[in-house]
Amino acid sequence: MWEHIKNSFRNMKLAGKMVLVYLLVTGITCGISMIGLQASFHIYDTKIYDKSLQELEFFAQKVNDDLEKIENLSYTLAMDGDVQAALAEAADARYLSQEFYYKLYPIRKIFLNEINVHSSVQNAIYMDRKSVRIFIGTDCGEVEDETYQKLLAMCKEARGADVVLPPTEEFPYQLSGRDILETKNASLNYLGTVIITSDIAGTIEKQKNALEFSDSLLYVYSGDEMIYGSTQESPKLPKMDSSQGYQIIKHQGESYFMSYLKSEKNGWMYVNYVPYSHIMGQAVMLRYVMFGGLIVIFLITIVIMRKVASVITSPFQRLTETIYLAEQGDFKGARDFLQVEDRRDEAGLLAQDFKVMLEKIDSLIHENYEKQLLIKDTKYKMLQAQINPHFLYNTLNTVNWMIKGNQDASKMIVELGNLMRASFAKEQYATVAEEVSMAKSYITIQQFRYKNRAVFELQEQGNLQKYMIPRMVLQPLIENAILYGVDQSLTGCRICVSAIEKEDDICIRVADDGPGMLPEELEAVRNFTIVPKGHGIGLKNIYERLKITYKNSEFLIDSKLGEGTVVIIRIPKIVKEKSDVSVTDC
Repeated sequence: MWEHIKNSFRNMKLAGKMVLVYLLVTGITCGISMIGLQASFHIYDTKIYDKSLQELEFFAQKVNDDLEKIENLSYTLAMDGDVQAALAEAADARYLSQEFYYKLYPIRKIFLNEINVHSSVQNAIYMDRKSVRIFIGTDCGEVEDETYQKLLAMCKEARGADVVLPPTEEFPYQLSGRDILETKNASLNYLGTVIITSDIAGTIEKQKNALEFSDSLLYVYSGDEMIYGSTQESPKLPKMDSSQGYQIIKHQGESYFMSYLKSEKNGWMYVNYVPYSHIMGQAVMLRYVMFGGLIVIFLITIVIMRKVASVITSPFQRLTETIYLAEQGDFKGARDFLQVEDRRDEAGLLAQDFKVMLEKIDSLIHENYEKQLLIKDTKYKMLQAQINPHFLYNTLNTVNWMIKGNQDASKMIVELGNLMRASFAKEQYATVAEEVSMAKSYITIQQFRYKNRAVFELQEQGNLQKYMIPRMVLQPLIENAILYGVDQSLTGCRICVSAIEKEDDICIRVADDGPGMLPEELEAVRNFTIVPKGHGIGLKNIYERLKITYKNSEFLIDSKLGEGTVVIIRIPKIVKEKSDVSVTDC
């Protein structure tokens, strides 16, 4: 893995290496900076949470203090000596008589004096477990008798301790009370029950000023019942796994910082929602600005680094492309593309030296090329001097006229003339149809020679008259098939020849069902290292001419021992009008 990374880096372009190193260094720096910023903001969030929780604890404590005052009030009323005496005297009177109510009258004054001291207390009620009820204070609306009976039952069970019924949607006031037990003679006889109605919402509202944010949303829950709410539509209460904590929630498209605290005294849950933008707006904006700034600086530096890397490496890139042109043999194009600039750095000196080398190589190649052309032209003229084609054609016509009686001999002379005429043609290219016609003449002559030992099949398909091919390509392939197929077979041999126009190219195929070749013999033929048996144009000559003529061509040879040999050539389509071009743009 590490070796693969090192090799990839080693093979990377110089500009890529520079940019990659920068990306690593700058990326690590920016990453560490972002981690540091995130850590500092996390500390800030924790501090905000601690402060919010402290405020909520202080607020809950003040509310609990007011509730404790209400609890103390019920204790005061229940333990007051005058109240105890009045109730004891009333107990000695006949129940519900005029004297009974007269004895209870002082209670009203005592209750009234006590509740006036507590602003959150709306009223106080004296009740017994039958039908007596004395009401002192402000009317807060009807309370179901069932609720009173429930509270009386709770007071009886508590035996003088304070009991509380929290507010509900139907009755938004807290009901608290306790039984009044006679303490004068320690008899603890039941004398009645004191019930206090308190405005919890008012108490909470009064203490809400203790919170720092005036536009926060405060909600108080007793179990699943909401006791107090800043708005009637409260945010959905998320799941809370602890008695205190904080969360970031969404409500009506706005983010809120929610802190919550559960009171250990009465189990009420205090939940405070503060608009996140109020307490974290500047911090979030600063976070985005710093993160955005780091990213922008990172991207701008990448652009600058890429530009600097391009300026540094562009001469080397141009030099590389120039070398590629030189490899393709286009030395003039390489010199024109190089465009040596007047610069004295390493790239400039290297480009100047390479241009001098190109000029010298080009000069040597042209000098050698001219010499080779002269040698070939001399050899060609010597070959032409050996025999005059017109003399040969006239002689063959004379022989043909002399043997008119022998049709086979006459046909063989005609086909030989066609073959010789095609062989002495001066043009380098012929149409595929002309190559096929020449192959037909050659096959006709060979059929007279081999009789039943060779069976030839020739297939031509497509507009072969339209496309060009170097001369003497198909006939040498048939000649090889005869030498290595027919001559090496003890029985008859079939040679199949085809020239077919495909959608994108021309496919020429020569196959025989002769003895075939061993794998090592086939490899030698493919590498053109085997010594040819004939004296004509060999496979290597055909391959090299195709390679020179076309940029894209295929020359395939395959053979299996006992099954035969097949040669397939695929060449691009060159229309007849372009036959004067030696190398196509295919």
